[in-house]
Amino acid sequence: MSTSALRGLLVAVPVVCLLATACDGNFPLQPKHTDSPSFAQGGGGGGGGGGGKPPTTAGNNLSFPVIWSDGVTKALRGTYGTPDLNFLDLWYVPSDGTFPIYLGDGTPPPNPLPPGDYAYQQQGPSTWQAESADWSSSGPLDVRWIDWGDNLESVDWYTRSMVRTEVVLIQDLATPMLGYEMLHLEGWGIDELWGVKAAGGAPVSYPSLQATVYSGCARLAIQRLNVLREDPALVALTWDPTTSSWTDPTGASLINAPIFNKAVYEGGDGPGYYSAEINVKGKVIYGYTWNVRSLNDGAGDYRVTFSLDTANCPYNLNTFFVDGVTEILPPAEEEAVTEGDDGSGGGAVPEIDFTNDLTYIDVRILQRGGGAGGGSGKPTGGGKGKNN
Repeated sequence: MSTSALRGLLVAVPVVCLLATACDGNFPLQPKHTDSPSFAQGGGGGGGGGGGKPPTTAGNNLSFPVIWSDGVTKALRGTYGTPDLNFLDLWYVPSDGTFPIYLGDGTPPPNPLPPGDYAYQQQGPSTWQAESADWSSSGPLDVRWIDWGDNLESVDWYTRSMVRTEVVLIQDLATPMLGYEMLHLEGWGIDELWGVKAAGGAPVSYPSLQATVYSGCARLAIQRLNVLREDPALVALTWDPTTSSWTDPTGASLINAPIFNKAVYEGGDGPGYYSAEINVKGKVIYGYTWNVRSLNDGAGDYRVTFSLDTANCPYNLNTFFVDGVTEILPPAEEEAVTEGDDGSGGGAVPEIDFTNDLTYIDVRILQRGGGAGGGSGKPTGGGKGKNN
């Protein structure tokens, strides 16, 4: 069924028990909190929806389980085991691949409904919370997977780019933790919107065999290399745990001082801080948006290092990268194209330093309109990219 035909049905059908579960109260036909100005109806319909969706002003709900490995937690929306779904957030997701339709404006849906699913969007009044657990007293947590943002692994960037640096730590579970199924509703990138799949008026849960890991000792540092990232001389670089940065003991000036060096325990949000967040898919990630235009040492190769502070962290570090256990998760190639739309091919390969509990990736920053590389020549763009 086309989107225009479906919208026509939205207008034509009378309001009488139109949803399969409307009569038993699972999907109330009227919004529960119409007195809340923060979630007033209006705005663009987006993606061919059946009416204006509410503004997305609230935070994201946790949908993927998380482990607090150092005993430090993040504030979560809602209450675990007690989801609260609001009609203002309700979407219909057709199974034929057409655009999801927003139902929270109270407009009657078609009767009978074509095949599909329901979802309650993120960043609205609805709340749900996946399982979380404190493992700080269960012995050292040896991280199983490190997931770098696919945009860093698959493309090179420019001196005018906004480079999203994301790292996710993932643990395989012997005992499943509760998670919630998520559906894509509209948009991509900064405009992306997801929602929790629902059935019978309740979010659809599943037993997850993986969870993200949140360490309160995580840090991000960015330093420009003065040679190309392929240069074998870089093996001489050493990690200084006191300054949480790479140094060159040879005196050859292989690397500059950090242009960014912050830990999550230093607090704060914005361009001067490093933090973890719950993204729109409901997963705890470490993220920093690097504005290369205003923060750079010129075009070239930059070492972006994610480390777990062993010397400066105010918490008891209980999170480790272990040889034979911890691995880099390969990039999802289909996502890399979307996220890396400012790049020009290429990309970088992340590495793990087990001794110093860190992982790094050497990112190539090309001159906009040019392509001058590190201190010894022009990068080709192919370099260390991988295709998996």
